[in-house]
Amino acid sequence: MQNLSSNKSTLLSEQVKQILNEKGFSFSFNWSDYQYFKAKAKNAFNKAVAIAEMFIEENGTDNGDFNQYVF
Repeated sequence: MQNLSSNKSTLLSEQVKQILNEKGFSFSFNWSDYQYFKAKAKNAFNKAVAIAEMFIEENGTDNGDFNQYVF
């Protein structure tokens, strides 16, 4: 049987990375901030979204991956 607790935390980090990638903030993910934000979001309904939003807030909405492109 698999260790579900370690599997669950891996899945959460992957979900956060995917959300950040979709929103153009893939560069902002790092493990130290992830651990800090994960502790802050422990009571959040959707932890992955809450953590991703904290990464985006910390990095500012003007610093996304897509800023170098002209639309």
